[in-house]
Amino acid sequence: MTSKIEGRIKKLNDLVLNRREEIGKRSGVPFIIFPYPPTSELRTIEKIEAFIEKLEFNDIDVVKINMRDMFFSILEDRRLVDSVIEVEKEGEEDLKESLRSVFFEPVDGDLGPLPQSIIDRKDEGDVMVLYHLGVLYPFSSLSTLLTNFENKIDKPLVAFYPAEKEGDEIKFLGEADGSYYRAKVV
Repeated sequence: MTSKIEGRIKKLNDLVLNRREEIGKRSGVPFIIFPYPPTSELRTIEKIEAFIEKLEFNDIDVVKINMRDMFFSILEDRRLVDSVIEVEKEGEEDLKESLRSVFFEPVDGDLGPLPQSIIDRKDEGDVMVLYHLGVLYPFSSLSTLLTNFENKIDKPLVAFYPAEKEGDEIKFLGEADGSYYRAKVV
């Protein structure tokens, strides 16, 4: 018996391998959100790796972006790891504001460092895959990140997101994840 995630991965494979030109045709953005239960993180990472391997086997260059690695890389580059740890001790609200500022505040006319780092890599392949997106919590949401990519990324971007789909909403840790409804949800 095929699990729900495996069945949805098959749909995602078909969409990206055989119908890429359809992605974003109606919405105007070539973004796909693949929500999965946070409790299935480890099993889903294996599925993500298999998805990427299948694309690469079919001669599709994939830009793999591990958001957790990018998150810490930006903090390290800006020498802010110790500062973030100190702010975290002061409370969640202070931490949210500090991280929001560090990652999303525009620098030198660009977007914030986090979205700009992703956009800077768009020409490295045919499809972009973002994973370990839970690191955005509590300072941001997937919808905030995707909004930054509109009119800047014109190729399929698949965001594997540890969240639950409830009706038309995507919820991370039981909270609605913003209001970005232009992406296709698989």
